Amino acid sequence: MRFLIFCVFILLGSVKLDAQKYILLDKQMYQPAFYSDELSVTQKYNGFFPIEARDIERFIAVLHEISQTLNSKNIMGKAKQYQVGCDKFEGHVVHLGSGNRLDYVITSSCDKIKATMHLSDAELSNENNAYFINTWISYIKRGVSKNR
Repeated sequence: MRFLIFCVFILLGSVKLDAQKYILLDKQMYQPAFYSDELSVTQKYNGFFPIEARDIERFIAVLHEISQTLNSKNIMGKAKQYQVGCDKFEGHVVHLGSGNRLDYVITSSCDKIKATMHLSDAELSNENNAYFINTWISYIKRGVSKNR
C-alpha cells in the first residue's frame, strides 16, 4: 500500500501543468499573441506587452469600457483609472477647443519587466482611438482562442 501511495506522488510530481502565466500581445498587432511562463527584456523590446493570463477577461472588459467612453460624446470630469493584475491604466481628459479627448497609457510591471503602451492618444480623435481599441480587442480575442 505504501508503495502505491509513493508511486502516485512520484507520478503527480512529474506531471507538467500547461497553465501559462502570461499572454504577450504585439502592440502593433503584426505578430500573433502567445502564451509564456516568463517574461524577458527581449520580448519587451520586440514590442510585446504582457498581461497575466488569469486576468485576460478583466483586461478586455476594461478595454471595452474605455472604448465605450471614447464613443460617448460627453467626456467630462476625470478619466477613470484601472488596475488589472500587473497592468495599470492611467487616463487623462485633455480639454481642446473642439471638445474633450481621452488619453490612456497602460503600464505593465510583471516580473520586474516594465512595459508601457499608449492606448489612446489625445492627438487623435476619440473615434479613431475607439476604433484602434476595438481592433486590439479583436486581435486579443483571436490570439487567446487560437492558443487555448
